[in-house]
Amino acid sequence: MTTLNGPSYSGPQLGALVNTKSEIETGQVATPAGMKPIVVQPGDNLTQIAAANGVSLEQLLAANPQFSQDPASNPGTRNPDLVYPGEVVFAPGPESKATATAAANYEAALADDKTPNTSRQDAQDKAEATSSTRHEFSEAVQAEIESSVTFSGNSREAYGKAAVALGEQIAQRYEAQGKPELAKVAREAAQQRSNEINNEV
Repeated sequence: MTTLNGPSYSGPQLGALVNTKSEIETGQVATPAGMKPIVVQPGDNLTQIAAANGVSLEQLLAANPQFSQDPASNPGTRNPDLVYPGEVVFAPGPESKATATAAANYEAALADDKTPNTSRQDAQDKAEATSSTRHEFSEAVQAEIESSVTFSGNSREAYGKAAVALGEQIAQRYEAQGKPELAKVAREAAQQRSNEINNEV
């Protein structure tokens, strides 16, 4: 479990809309795959936290679905301008950033593949780029899963199920961003890793 430093939470009690340091430390709230918990310090805002962790505000918001730019239209969310000292937000770690980069490359290849072809070679190049970037994204998802999954004497089956569960977290991250194709590939990558775990000698 990550040891968290920083103030204890003393803001309003908003249930699932606020993650507290004690909830993370006691395991009541699990750190999502590929993420690291950040304790909000007095004077912090999400823009500063995003910049300090080398991610965009959009990436930080995607990692924290309790926030919404339009909470009035999204029940069960809150304004991202209101953060409280001692609450915990999740920032993408190195593996998650690598997954995001691979995802962006795959999305770009998919978009390029939909443009009109100028020649047979152009069509072939686009198909190869799409296949290659899809494979890289799948590998990045598996690396992110590996960075988060733990094996503490449980059965191989339990280890494989944990990999699938982490893959589902990643898939839901992309679904929340309106990217169903990326979510689909993430689930496939997680199932592939689970199968590999179960078949390892």
